[in-house]
Amino acid sequence: MEEKLLKIFKLADELNEKQEKVYAQISYEADNRKILEICIRLKDNFSCCSRCEIRLSNNSEIQLDNVIRLFSYYIGGVSNE
Repeated sequence: MEEKLLKIFKLADELNEKQEKVYAQISYEADNRKILEICIRLKDNFSCCSRCEIRLSNNSEIQLDNVIRLFSYYIGGVSNE
């Protein structure tokens, strides 16, 4: 799981560098719920255009893979139009 989280952070930085219109906001609540929240926001007005919330557990690997695909989608320029 740690490798996938590190990849998500690296992709978030890459998204900010390669996209003119969007960036990623990542927050984590280290309470009993252990929730990771990721939001793709527009740079001009900071509105959220994609959002996901993941409860980190032993079963969250598939959800992290989906987040990695979401970042790749935005980094690829599909949503930079």
